[in-house]
Amino acid sequence: MKILILSNLYPPDILGGYELLARDIAEELARCGHTVRVLTTGGPGGPGNVTRSLRLARPFGRPAGRDRLRHLWAGLVNRAAMWRYLRTQGRPDVVLVMSLRRLGLAPLRVLQEAGVPFVLTVHDDWPVAFGVGQAAGLHTRMGHWLDEVLIPTRSWCGITPASVVYLSRAVRGSVRAAGVPLPPGEVRPQGVDLSLFTPRPFRPMRPEPRLLFVGRLHPSKAPEVALEALSELERRGVTASLTFAGEADAPEYREALQRRARALGLEERVTWAGQVPRERLPLLYWEADALLFLSRLAHEGQGLTYLEAMACGVPVVASPSGGAREFLERHAAARLAPACRSGFLADELASLHRAPEAQEALVTRALGIVRAHASLETYVQGLEDVLRQAARRQAPEPSRNETHEAHTP
Repeated sequence: MKILILSNLYPPDILGGYELLARDIAEELARCGHTVRVLTTGGPGGPGNVTRSLRLARPFGRPAGRDRLRHLWAGLVNRAAMWRYLRTQGRPDVVLVMSLRRLGLAPLRVLQEAGVPFVLTVHDDWPVAFGVGQAAGLHTRMGHWLDEVLIPTRSWCGITPASVVYLSRAVRGSVRAAGVPLPPGEVRPQGVDLSLFTPRPFRPMRPEPRLLFVGRLHPSKAPEVALEALSELERRGVTASLTFAGEADAPEYREALQRRARALGLEERVTWAGQVPRERLPLLYWEADALLFLSRLAHEGQGLTYLEAMACGVPVVASPSGGAREFLERHAAARLAPACRSGFLADELASLHRAPEAQEALVTRALGIVRAHASLETYVQGLEDVLRQAARRQAPEPSRNETHEAHTP
């Protein structure tokens, strides 16, 4: 198949695991023999199969806003870019849509007019940015009606995907509860590359364990709770260290975390590694005694870092939410704190630290679960099936707009 991947961001532009997953999917589909191209935003350069002609309404790293004028302009730019892509690169058999947050829905409207089937992947609540339920306030609903009339790139009204693949039941529930008019589709958990994230031989946790936190430094990921858990753990007789592998969107937030570490007397036992290239992550996992995975997001899609740690044979202590809690509760693959509080995390860590046999049993069970339910290969095979079904469906006849746009200079 000729597959186009449509995404608001794509490596080297990275906010978190989602952008890396987009690249994983593209590379895995190409290995399966498909012709894969990517249409996204960003500067020039990069692989020849990536076109960066789309425009974000507002760059990431700046506070989000309603941005109607920005979306109006971005919609015009992206509509022209989508038509130009179809003229120059040809019509794909099917389009896989990743997140369009801050990008808008103009490319989807062009694809629909051109009769190109597209499949949405929903890994978090990004569709909610363009949909408002009846439970919203009158002012918000009036704004949404205005969008439908004047800025349709901000509205799902009239958009019909061939299929929707949700990352978890939790994500599907939160998106549909918000009033987004998308079909229930199907749920397929994502996976990790088991050729990169391979298990180390089991070893018990060190007397002074080395803990690891991988991911964005953001309030939704509760890194301050991880810091406080380190202090609480010492009160339970366990002296540990902690490495943060990730960067903050805002420098002042990282500075606030560093001040908190100093206030807790942890400065010498906390390492700030910054953003770590994924190819170096296995070394961090292999060196760690346990991974801390925390989330406060009700719409947390599923998360990748705890799956990577499990694949590397590292115990996981977690306070998850959303799809991550759904996965970990269903499979019993980690020690779960009852709430995202430092004392609860310290209790779980101290208990696990005292029990090498429990550590080995947890690692063995988690590794089997990743191999059976959360490999990248299995996830992409599922997406491939959905894309193939969408491409086989009878596409609607191109609209008159397509003929007009195709001859517009």
